[in-house]
Amino acid sequence: MNRVSAQNGIDANSKRPKCTSDEQCHDPKIDTVCAKRAGKKSGYCIPTWYGICHAWAPAAILEQEPNCPVTFNGVTFQPMDIKALVTDVYDDANTSIVFTGSRYNNFEDTIDEYGSHTDASYRDLNPGFFHVAATNLLGLLNTTFIIDRDAGTEIWNQPVVGFKVYEQTAMTPEKAASTFFGVDSYGWNENATSIVYVKSRLSWMNETHTDGGLVASGRNEEFTVGAYYDYLLELDSAEEIIGGEWLYESNNNHPDFLWLMTGKPPADTVTSIGLKYADVTMLLKKAVSCSGTRPSSVA
Repeated sequence: MNRVSAQNGIDANSKRPKCTSDEQCHDPKIDTVCAKRAGKKSGYCIPTWYGICHAWAPAAILEQEPNCPVTFNGVTFQPMDIKALVTDVYDDANTSIVFTGSRYNNFEDTIDEYGSHTDASYRDLNPGFFHVAATNLLGLLNTTFIIDRDAGTEIWNQPVVGFKVYEQTAMTPEKAASTFFGVDSYGWNENATSIVYVKSRLSWMNETHTDGGLVASGRNEEFTVGAYYDYLLELDSAEEIIGGEWLYESNNNHPDFLWLMTGKPPADTVTSIGLKYADVTMLLKKAVSCSGTRPSSVA
């Protein structure tokens, strides 16, 4: 456990301020607590969003979910334990990803006269690309992807489970300019020949400490959340999407970046703390099929 904590847990943040209470960690810009290891009276001030969601999100997509406890070599692993082991492997594995967008890494940004953020890294992910990715990956390719759901400083990687369009209204650029920005001409994309207003909802899985097989039991619906987004799509003369603009509250709250892992870690992956993907996969298979509930040992 010490090695795990030093890699990804509380001890990995040992350079942060020491503390004994949450009050000592107060930060007006970001929610921070005094994180302590079990049995310890002191710890370190750590932002509540810190973690390895960049590992559990792709693992949740690419791996089957464990349903039952597994006893192996005299040790019983609960489904949550196995999820943690899989996540730790994904955190340290050499994998390939496809990534678009850029992280916004500041605390405050200015707003222009039209309500848009001035920092390009806050304005992205561009809603045009977001719409194309969501409709094509989920709709046409029957696959999914990961988003950072927070456009601000914090990073919350979430595996996407659904996308639905509630409204699509086509209009001229001039109509869009007057309706949404109070001006006569549309100056945000000179190549746009038509505009479509869209209201959509993206759904994703939230983190939970609830143990057991959530998908098999149907309890995954309890942890499926999402957000509505308002935006304009900019189309060219061929009616291809070439850009877009966030609207209303979506200027502040929209996905910061989007990515996916192209495949599972290599089968021979061994993490820096000696965790073997092959061993974790063995436990996972038993937990998925519920075939490892009786004690077993290494042959």
